[in-house]
Amino acid sequence: MTRIIIAEDEVDLLELLQECLSLLGFETVGVGSALALFRELATGSFDIAIVDVGLPDQSGYDIAEVLSKRPDMGVIMLTARGETEDRIRGFASGADLYFVKPVDCRELGAAIHSLRRRLEGGEASVEVAPVRPGAAWTFDRTRWILRTDDAVDISLTSAEVAFLEGLLRHPGEMVSRRSLLEALGYAEDEAGNRNLEAIVRRLRRKVESVAGNKAPIQTVHSRGYLFSAAVTVISA
Repeated sequence: MTRIIIAEDEVDLLELLQECLSLLGFETVGVGSALALFRELATGSFDIAIVDVGLPDQSGYDIAEVLSKRPDMGVIMLTARGETEDRIRGFASGADLYFVKPVDCRELGAAIHSLRRRLEGGEASVEVAPVRPGAAWTFDRTRWILRTDDAVDISLTSAEVAFLEGLLRHPGEMVSRRSLLEALGYAEDEAGNRNLEAIVRRLRRKVESVAGNKAPIQTVHSRGYLFSAAVTVISA
């Protein structure tokens, strides 16, 4: 059974979410603060976290960035903030999905099922973007932005910047997993590889969610990754 932890300080909404998701077959734990959330995560195992942006003791954006480093956990933001900049900030923080209150419980349940399948499916379910002749992406290292070939800017986390810096040292060439692990400061072990795969997975989803494009990050089986589109790197 999928286990979900919900961080929401509105008691009535929290109880409603727990009740409706339980009826849909999910196991839920509800908390009202970031402190309580991290206490539960320290002692229990969860598949997905649903996080309100406006918690009393910590921003949901900051929480999402911490949780996004967990390779096997999905992050859903649920908030009253529905502006485009808020959504972009949510995805940039590491959220897999972003919902604006009020949310239909059946829609949320369907999204949870879909996210769970993607988390379990890993890299095998990812489609690689085709290269469009004459179209180029831009990686701006100084502004932490990846611009798509359709000129949509995507804000990056520090881990995503480090990954792209390692991947694009030699654009168009395959970069080994070892090199990318070194660029990220991860050990060459099971945990390091899981973290690397999580960064790739979330970056691909962010590009698709924000820009509607497939990210041109191609997996070279058992060897490494390749950025499969034309790209310009801006260093200053």
